[in-house]
Parts: sequence; C-alpha cells; structure tokens
Amino acid sequence: MRSRRAVILGLLGGGLAVSGCLGSVPFRPRAYEDAVRVVGFQVDFRQDGTGVLDLDLAVTNPASDAATLAAVDFTLRVDGRRVAVGTQQVAAPLAADGSAPLRVLFPLASARATGGPEPVPRRVQVEGGVVLRFGGTERRAPFRSERVLPLAWVPPLDGD
Repeated sequence: MRSRRAVILGLLGGGLAVSGCLGSVPFRPRAYEDAVRVVGFQVDFRQDGTGVLDLDLAVTNPASDAATLAAVDFTLRVDGRRVAVGTQQVAAPLAADGSAPLRVLFPLASARATGGPEPVPRRVQVEGGVVLRFGGTERRAPFRSERVLPLAWVPPLDGD
C-alpha cells in the first residue's frame, strides 16, 4: 500500500513538473491557436517583380509567463498559388497574459511580374505563425487570413 501511494504521488509530482514548463497553458490545449489575429494585410507587387507584404497582427500571450516575440513566418498565396514564403526575426517583449500589436514588412521579389496598369481583384491568402520565446522554450502561434485585393501586377501564378 505504501509503495502504491509513492507511485501515485510520483506520477502526480511528474505531472505538476510538466505543467510548470514556461509558456504552458494548462487546461487550454488550443490557447496558441487563438493567440494571433490578423488585423489586416496589404500586398503590393510592382512590374519589375519587387513588392512588399505589410502584415498587421495582434498577438496575445496566453501564458502566465512573460515572453519575447522572436520571429514571424508566412506563406503568401494569390489565387491559390504560392508566390512567396519568408521569415523575419523580431525582438519585442510581451507581458504575461498581455497583448501587443505587431507590424511586419516583408520584402517580396520574383524574376518578373505579369499584369497591367488596371488592378484585377484577386484572392490573397496569408498564413504563418509567430514564435513566442519563454526563456529557452519556444511556442508557435499560427495565423491565417484571406481577402480579395485589387492587384495590378503579380508574380507568375504557375507554382503549387
């Protein structure tokens, strides 16, 4: 009986150690899925193939530990075709259970662009994630947004 109690207490103690990891959110397994909201985004491609993705995010720290916003990654699709991917390192503090705006400008480049002077409405999707760093622990909070944007120029839409 005494050994059974020791095993049960050992298991409970091990469970408490796991739930005490930095950045953990006990009883909310999907907390990081709701931690980033896309406030807005704009895409501007130019005829020479250059461009910019202007991404405006709202990040909420679901953990009771202070964090650092460490990186943002993205995949950009136009009319269902992937036209750009990228990652940008950032270094912004995020208080425990706090929130902060995060605006990131990603330079875009392709060999050429197609289109004309008149903008055409196109379905544009951006998805990716924000990496929150808690000491030596990192957790990724995903995001996704889609909208129709008028684009005059786009990279060739022959990717996947």
